Amino acid sequence: MSFLAHPTYSDFERTNSVYADRLKAFLVSVSENKARHARFLNTLSMMEHMGSRRIMMTQSSAALCQETLKHMAEEARHAFFFKRQADRLAGVTLDYDDDDMIAPAFARMYFKRLESFIANDVKNETKPRYVAYLYMSMIIEFRAVWAFSIYQAVLNGKGLALSLKSLLAEEQGHLSGMEANLQALGVATAARLHCFLAKEQDLFERLLHRLESADVADAAAA
Repeated sequence: MSFLAHPTYSDFERTNSVYADRLKAFLVSVSENKARHARFLNTLSMMEHMGSRRIMMTQSSAALCQETLKHMAEEARHAFFFKRQADRLAGVTLDYDDDDMIAPAFARMYFKRLESFIANDVKNETKPRYVAYLYMSMIIEFRAVWAFSIYQAVLNGKGLALSLKSLLAEEQGHLSGMEANLQALGVATAARLHCFLAKEQDLFERLLHRLESADVADAAAA
């Protein structure tokens, strides 16, 4: 009988190594143009806002705890951080509309389809909405820590005064916190995590492709 090991962050890095150079190339390209960089930052802000809003919408029971409130507040702060940087680079106030973002439809699809997939899988658990929130957060944090680490390296290489260190520290904290809560509930399984991570990777690959295509099109039109 084979044993399916619990996936670690190191496993995630190895599995996604095929995308690392592609993401880095996209980030290098987008960071070289202020207007496109601002739109990308605004897209990140929108995605962080979606995360904060979903926590608020799905975790509003009387049992709402400090940890979940803290998570919600931090995601909202991340949305504010990226929005402030986007507006600064753009020199104007950007909106969450298609013209002010990069591949916004696919960014929204990535989040919504992953959430729907996870929610459907855990719908028969005792606390399905809470379990879905924990798994969704954990899977998203895997990606956030990975992507923001690559982004920070690009920013450093370009000499751009934009630090993601505090965001990275909070995302890493969320990652370990969600895993601990899932273990405490007795619903964390290696099989589920592998399944959810595989689904997320498929959705991320589609999003990355769209980001790359949109960046090439924007550069050609400039």
